[in-house]
Amino acid sequence: MTERAATSARRYRVYLSGIATLLLAGVACADLTLFLLALQQWDLLTPSPLMAVATWAPTIAIAVAFLIFGVRVGEAGHRLPPLPGESGSGYVQRDDDRHWHLAGTVYANRHDPAILVHQRVGSRWTLNLGNPVAWTILTIVAAGALLSLLGVVHLPPTG
Repeated sequence: MTERAATSARRYRVYLSGIATLLLAGVACADLTLFLLALQQWDLLTPSPLMAVATWAPTIAIAVAFLIFGVRVGEAGHRLPPLPGESGSGYVQRDDDRHWHLAGTVYANRHDPAILVHQRVGSRWTLNLGNPVAWTILTIVAAGALLSLLGVVHLPPTG
């Protein structure tokens, strides 16, 4: 659920389109770098400082393009502005700074019914600590870990 479902879907499509384009361009740049390295290895091009810059420039350029795209668009396109006419649906807006704590890694919103929410940074999920079910899950996990440490519960060996 999102406050602006159509806006969110459009943003994600823009994000996926940009990532796909950058990935294809990245493969082309990596191929060009490998091709120039092969030409130097086969003694068809003379290695020099200028040739080293020309060889690695495509790979560096695509890395910079990924960085710029990531900063401009944001994770899953969340930094893209809404288009005129895209209105809210009344659902909870999870990107509100009031609900994110500890540098955007802890989410607590009593009005959001979700138990798991997508983190603002990275591609991971976090518990909504404003939901009582999340505290129940944390209590069960902590109790299991404590019982395991005390030797009451024996976990199966790995490997």
